Amino acid sequence: MTGFAPRLGPATGLVGAVIYTVSAFTAGSPLKPDASRQAVIVHFGDKRDAVLTGFLLANVGVALLLWFLGYLHKLVRNNEGAGGVLATITLASWVSLLVIVVAGAVPLVAVVWRGVGQVSPGIVGLAFDAGNLSLYSMSAAAAAISVLAPIIVIWRSGCLTRWLVALGVIEIVVNGFEVAGVFVRTGFDAGGYAGGVGPFLWVLWVALLSVAMMLRPEAAESISIETYVETS
Repeated sequence: MTGFAPRLGPATGLVGAVIYTVSAFTAGSPLKPDASRQAVIVHFGDKRDAVLTGFLLANVGVALLLWFLGYLHKLVRNNEGAGGVLATITLASWVSLLVIVVAGAVPLVAVVWRGVGQVSPGIVGLAFDAGNLSLYSMSAAAAAISVLAPIIVIWRSGCLTRWLVALGVIEIVVNGFEVAGVFVRTGFDAGGYAGGVGPFLWVLWVALLSVAMMLRPEAAESISIETYVETS
């Protein structure tokens, strides 16, 4: 049990990522940000219970990701060497990202809970837009930093497999498209949508990071010698 216990904490990242992904599809494929007002009203009216179930699952997923963050913070802190700046940046960016996404979804949750038929179409549309902008464009910078800080430490220290860095770089590039999408109202990058791949790349990266940490629980326990060599 002693050898198994250190893997339980990092596993929350994998479980949280899976639950969060499932939450996005409980009411079918998510609507694109440029969906018509009528399509939005019909979708959230017909699938009220499924949508609320999705929000509930997303809350559970976010809670598990916050728990996982404690283990990630420890890994980054113990492998970056003196200072702990990147560990602090990791912590701050993850919390900021999750707060932006959750806060942005609150108006839509309220509208769906009340019933779209009880709310003016304009408010329904505004709540839908707020949810999309918080998920894509408005949270993109925090998402990029939440990946960048850990992959810098992973690359420099070798504490985990470096292919996580390659996937992280792809995620950061997509985040760039998401940020630019704040100027776009229709099409591929409306509201920072970027084909919808950004959030799923992020949760995939978290899931694989979690697995890597489970396979090497000792990586978070001591500062890498390679880190000292590269930073000296």
